[in-house]
Amino acid sequence: MIVKVGGSVVDKLKIIFETLERVEEVKVIPGGWIFSDIVEKMNLSEEISHWMAVLSMNLYGYYMFSYAEKAGFEILEPEEFGELRRRGRFIVLPYKLLKNFDELPHSWDVTSDSISIWIASKIGEKKVFKVTAVGGVLRNGYFLEFAKAEESIGVIDRYSPVLIKNHGIELFICSPEELKNYILRGRARGTFVRGD
Repeated sequence: MIVKVGGSVVDKLKIIFETLERVEEVKVIPGGWIFSDIVEKMNLSEEISHWMAVLSMNLYGYYMFSYAEKAGFEILEPEEFGELRRRGRFIVLPYKLLKNFDELPHSWDVTSDSISIWIASKIGEKKVFKVTAVGGVLRNGYFLEFAKAEESIGVIDRYSPVLIKNHGIELFICSPEELKNYILRGRARGTFVRGD
């Protein structure tokens, strides 16, 4: 199970990791939180901004670990994809992996959303969970149960639709509370984003 946890739910990390403690095998990919926001405001080149933003994910990952350690998580800083096949509960720090496999555009179109989907594609995972305060894709005040990837830009980054389509990945966007419902009951309110 791959779960991307954004900075918008930083105040719900305790709930998220108490929920994920019930899952035997899970890899959490951190967002960039306040650290990538700072980088974006610096108006540096896209090349420099890209690597600083990826490093921001590592920083948020260490912050998360203060909650996740109690739930049996370890820090995983892989340098190649085989390390991501280890069984257990991990917070994945992606900087070294992306430096070794530099396949994604160096642009603000690529955020931790794209990186999570890209990692899933490399290890044969077909579903990614995105946990965010928004909780799904809204239309006229209601969550869409299903949405096309292009319709979801704004909730996901601009490069994610390319990866979702190319690799046949399904993205489920939900709130921390609905993640708990999904794990306990197998169903939850949120939006399934698909490439077709």
